[in-house]
Amino acid sequence: MAERHIPYYSLKKLFSFFNGVTVCFLVMVIILIVQITAATVVLAFFPVVREVALEHNFVTLRKNYRGYKEPDDYSMRWNLVMEKLKCCGVKNYTDFSGSSFERVTGHTYPRCCCKSPGTVDCDGHNVSADVIHQEGCFPKLLKITKTQSANLSGGCLGTAVMQLPGILATLLLFIKLG
Repeated sequence: MAERHIPYYSLKKLFSFFNGVTVCFLVMVIILIVQITAATVVLAFFPVVREVALEHNFVTLRKNYRGYKEPDDYSMRWNLVMEKLKCCGVKNYTDFSGSSFERVTGHTYPRCCCKSPGTVDCDGHNVSADVIHQEGCFPKLLKITKTQSANLSGGCLGTAVMQLPGILATLLLFIKLG
């Protein structure tokens, strides 16, 4: 009688292994959901934290940003963010007024703030809405974070719900086959 259950015993071990992997994946998903949700809640609903983060980024940008196509990592990252998000500065394009960037270059804003960086109008002084992006990057990043965290949380929860029947079936098989 024990020999009849050998294939089921192997099947039970195989399902147990996959069940363990799935449970580990689900735990990681749940931790990720909690972290993303917590970060979004903190940034979205606690104005003090949001203002501190905004002010820190603003001060750091004014102090460390060197300019468009500068070789330092800080400037390159900010240039990439401003180009991809079509924004200028942390709060808005006036963030560069009085900054080290303005003192060194004499420009009011960097080229990556321009809607068309190669044009004559993009001279570092023309602040027309037709020439530069007026909106800052921090509000755009906050909006993207809220949207993406909702999408990611929903996708992770959907995955978890789809895997739940498999976990339950494995547990039932494990219990029945003892």
